[in-house]
Amino acid sequence: MAAKKNAAKGKEVAKRQAGDVVVSDYADYDGQGFENQTADDLAIPFLGILQALSPQVEDVDQGGIEGAKAGMIYNTVTEELYEGKEGVLFVPAMTQHVFVEWVPRDAGGGFVAVHDPTSQIVADAKAEADDFGKYRVGENDLVETFYVYGVTCGEEPEDPTELAVLAFTSTKIKVYKRWNTKLSMFMLKTDEGRKIKPPMFAHMTRLTSVADKNNKGKFFNVSLQPANNTVRDSLLPPNDPRFEAAVACKDMVDSGVARASYETQQGAATEGAEGGAASTSGGKPPF
Repeated sequence: MAAKKNAAKGKEVAKRQAGDVVVSDYADYDGQGFENQTADDLAIPFLGILQALSPQVEDVDQGGIEGAKAGMIYNTVTEELYEGKEGVLFVPAMTQHVFVEWVPRDAGGGFVAVHDPTSQIVADAKAEADDFGKYRVGENDLVETFYVYGVTCGEEPEDPTELAVLAFTSTKIKVYKRWNTKLSMFMLKTDEGRKIKPPMFAHMTRLTSVADKNNKGKFFNVSLQPANNTVRDSLLPPNDPRFEAAVACKDMVDSGVARASYETQQGAATEGAEGGAASTSGGKPPF
């Protein structure tokens, strides 16, 4: 009986034009083929802000990406570009506070390892540092980093979502902390009068770039704001597919099925906040 049913479904699908996709057609095959994958198979791309000297904004014949400009938001794996002012919608799933070890860029650059803030390696680097925040592990740089995992999404619930991770270092950390504090302090009152904190993955956020400067030069910084003006108006209900996608992202990272694509993080942009738009030193990530 099942064989006849599947044969009938196959004939029905065959009648459609090539390229037609009906989501229900995949229901019997949900997730098949991905069972044996681990974090080695699924690397979550970074979203970085391109700077004036980012390699992506070079002429195409010099290895740049067509249409890329300083201030754009850049996906390090798909190489998709978003206009900085318009930005991209992002639903956060979870945060992670770590110290990332990098080979200095002038020594070839490259990701080395991620260290827990309570590790002996971090403690030793802090104890030996001459300047606050300038940490080393041997010849390598050790950079305090706040990661925010989540999904990019569209205005409508049925729009597709994609895994992404944001990285905040140096002066970008204050942007992260302001945004995180706003979400952490937001409370809702139940009908019984009890106050509850919505989960992080209920907060739809708009990621944009903004012009900024410090004593070392001008650069583009990141901005995180509620997608619909206020935190309350930007909340997603638990049955929204974008909420569900962010929950799935958290589960994949927690279980070790997915990890950040550290190898691509360094190439997203130059570190404007550290050394102005002209900075190319250090193995530091885009945010």
